[in-house]
Amino acid sequence: MVNSWSGTAAQLNCNLSLYDIEKLDNIPTLIDVKIAFSNSTAVEIITNHLQSVLKFVGCDIDNIQLAETALSILKTYYFLDLAELCLFFVELKNGSRGQFVWGSKINNQSIMVALHDFCNDRYRMKMRIDIERQKEKSKNGYTRLESFGVGIAKGIDNYRELKEKAKNDFKAFKKIFPNVPIKYNSETIWRAWRGEKEAIRELYGDKVPDETTIEDKIGSWLCEYNTRHKE
Repeated sequence: MVNSWSGTAAQLNCNLSLYDIEKLDNIPTLIDVKIAFSNSTAVEIITNHLQSVLKFVGCDIDNIQLAETALSILKTYYFLDLAELCLFFVELKNGSRGQFVWGSKINNQSIMVALHDFCNDRYRMKMRIDIERQKEKSKNGYTRLESFGVGIAKGIDNYRELKEKAKNDFKAFKKIFPNVPIKYNSETIWRAWRGEKEAIRELYGDKVPDETTIEDKIGSWLCEYNTRHKE
């Protein structure tokens, strides 16, 4: 992981543009690396990139300053993926991100400013790609919307058919409402739902609602319960 995504070798293999990178969605981010491996692994990747830059410009900084810079990048730009990080350091070396060496010393603040500007470009590129994808979707929008509508219609028809069957079939009722509160008996609820007065009184006691709306009331209650208690 570290050798593949950090240092000079990784930068040389980074032959993608920002546009190409932002269209990918399977590159791990710094926070992914931190969670999957460790904080030190993420820091090591950044440190190797920084050391590559130091060798490139013929400068050196002490280990404490190097570690602090790496930690600052990880803390602030944890959302960057490893390909974006490679590209940034490539651009830092080729001068695309401005001057960061003054005499024989590196200005760490200039590197952080350059990284901030890189993230702004990254955001704008993501917006551009998102607009392109939305336009592409709109071209096929009618067909997809039509298919979606057909799917909904079929789903409604299937539900109506199953609901009608459930009035006389307890197993069909359980397909619609697989979960019921543990303190209630499923068959009692089913009989109340289909309008049996004895079951309605057993379920509601003295506070029996309007019997003409009992099916909808119990149905709504069970729909809400099953939404909250999906298996």
